[in-house]
Amino acid sequence: MGGRPTSDSVLLNFAMAKKSAISGEYIVTVEDSGTVRVCKIYDNVKGSLRECAEAQNFAYDDGWTTRQFGSKLIKEFGDGNMAEIGEYTIVKRDSGSIETYRTYANTLGALREIAANIGFEINEKSNTRQNGSKLVDFINGGK
Repeated sequence: MGGRPTSDSVLLNFAMAKKSAISGEYIVTVEDSGTVRVCKIYDNVKGSLRECAEAQNFAYDDGWTTRQFGSKLIKEFGDGNMAEIGEYTIVKRDSGSIETYRTYANTLGALREIAANIGFEINEKSNTRQNGSKLVDFINGGK
């Protein structure tokens, strides 16, 4: 297992959270402890590979396919079928397809990003746990 998360483990943690919400590409989870986590599962995989490569000053060719690009990053920064590069995780599936996701270290910054997209106002006097919990409730329609 190696202890590294996979996109399947991200979804499992989402399912096991105290409360959670999906907004576009983002998954916000509030754990039993109150800890808030934000993960972004990219629809635009090639764009996320570019973000990741640029963050690492990794030279790439715009002509690479998503599979080529992902495979080269995994070869350079990972092992086997997965690479963790900063906040990004790149996974090569058995089919050869590439998936990427990002687990944010700056959770409050990620909450602000989501809030701006959906018209929710972050309370700057509240902490990350409070804002995350309220954002999940807002996304889920005030449940």
